[in-house]
Amino acid sequence: MKKIGSIIFILFLSFGAFAKNSYAEDQNVAKGFSVNPFFQEVNLEKDQADATIEVEIANNTGNLAVLKLSVLDFGALDETGGVAFLGDSKDLTNKYSLASWISLEKDGLVIGPGEKQVVKATIQNKESLSPGGHYAAILAKLDVGENSSEQDSSKVALNSSFSSLIFARKLGGEVYGLTLKEQEITKGVFGLPTTARLRFQNTGNVYVTPRGVVTLTDPMGREVARGIIDEESALVLPETFRVFPTQMREMAMAFVPGRYNLSTQYRYDGQDDFVTVQQNIFIIPNLDVWALLAVIVIIYISFKIKRRKK
Repeated sequence: MKKIGSIIFILFLSFGAFAKNSYAEDQNVAKGFSVNPFFQEVNLEKDQADATIEVEIANNTGNLAVLKLSVLDFGALDETGGVAFLGDSKDLTNKYSLASWISLEKDGLVIGPGEKQVVKATIQNKESLSPGGHYAAILAKLDVGENSSEQDSSKVALNSSFSSLIFARKLGGEVYGLTLKEQEITKGVFGLPTTARLRFQNTGNVYVTPRGVVTLTDPMGREVARGIIDEESALVLPETFRVFPTQMREMAMAFVPGRYNLSTQYRYDGQDDFVTVQQNIFIIPNLDVWALLAVIVIIYISFKIKRRKK
């Protein structure tokens, strides 16, 4: 209960969580304030003392803004990409936390209308920071406390926080691992599957990005459908599960009923070899395909009959 109580802000990320390009895009076009970059990766060598990162915050409004800055740990909220930003890091047992090793050069900003300011943060690479992945966010929030009197009612109001996510990787003991735990398809009684639901588990101590393809071949060995795994480059945090709905695109007309082979070939960024998981599925093609085949057969038989009569 204590850990649940420390969740102060929840942000659902649509492609699921951690898709680099989409996150930055959403933040930069947002009205009010923007942060750049929204997502950044940092590698720490084993003997490296520290690492400095920068985050640019822009006030896109026409009003003066007073912002409070803080650093919070975050983790996976669910298997669909939800992210939970957590409060007091002392209450956490998460071994992948990072906030305690980050110091900000300042705890607040006063940004004029249309102005941009850079916030610097330092990650202290102490011995207490274990090898592997560690995650935190620099959080900015409109100050509505003591300084609120300085802003009249015409000033901009910001109800939610905005953040820059930090994915740090301490080298010299990192472990990578990705396993496909489940694969299911979405289909009707007739026709090809439209979606393959892949449930991955990160078995290492560093975040990974899944890559690969899902192919469907008919009883004659023809590839009739294909899907690309994780087209948005979403990440899977260590020791967590993540579901990737993979859209299946038709590659050829399926007209043979029977057992089709669903083959999933996957790996993570940095891994050379693919892992293959196969599954047999009984499929009956769409009725309109059978109707077309019936028409062709009827035309062929009619043509043969006419020729015999001649």
